[in-house]
Amino acid sequence: MPDETHEPRADRHGAELEEFQRAWTELINAAIHARFRGGHGPRGAEGLTLTQTLLMEAVRGMEAPSVGAVAQIVGVSSPSATRMIQQLERKGMLARRRSERDERSTVVAVTEEGERVLASLRREREHKQRRLFEAIDPSLRPLFITLLRDLREAVDEI
Repeated sequence: MPDETHEPRADRHGAELEEFQRAWTELINAAIHARFRGGHGPRGAEGLTLTQTLLMEAVRGMEAPSVGAVAQIVGVSSPSATRMIQQLERKGMLARRRSERDERSTVVAVTEEGERVLASLRREREHKQRRLFEAIDPSLRPLFITLLRDLREAVDEI
């Protein structure tokens, strides 16, 4: 006769999955609420959305990227990337010009003002990361770092 004190494996797996889903949702919600608690709402201190910031970081990390290449990296359509780039250009954070290699293509670059804004946002993010790191029990930090890396790899594979 089977031991009825242990949950069947499928039930335990289902319960663990539900707990993972709850924890994941709570983490995402906490991250969203932390952004609002910072007083910036859906936009950062410089009036940038998260997607605009990601777009600027993508441009910064590439050599003379085309609008299409930036759109692909950020995961938005080319028309959406074009609109965001135009908005950021009006704010003086990005500049567009014709490609020297292919005049049919437009390339994008971060301006000095854009670099200043990105540096400010990076300092703010690093400050928050330091506070989160310090809130973790020191004995658990190595495990936490390993789990974050494992989670990132798993997300990349989805």
